[in-house]
Amino acid sequence: MAPACRVFPASELEAQVQVTGDGRLRKGGRIDLSACELFSMVQYECQIDRPDISDSPVRCWPVQRWFRRCQDKKGSFMVETTAWEGSKAKNEADGSGGDAS
Repeated sequence: MAPACRVFPASELEAQVQVTGDGRLRKGGRIDLSACELFSMVQYECQIDRPDISDSPVRCWPVQRWFRRCQDKKGSFMVETTAWEGSKAKNEADGSGGDAS
């Protein structure tokens, strides 16, 4: 069974990444999420038009997902940043820079 995932808004990702899965503060200093290596992956979301008909068309749409590979004293770890990347780009486009102040 997979471990439970913590759920929080994208705006809290930079703070959440400072803590390990078991709730301990990461060793090696503050993690700068925007400095971590960026990766992407395309997955597909598909729907069957009429599931009750055997030869019904299947329609699929690409879903772009983004990840960052960061480093702490224990090694590297991956963080999905899809929503965070989108909110970061929106803040940069509207000139707010992501600052809540």
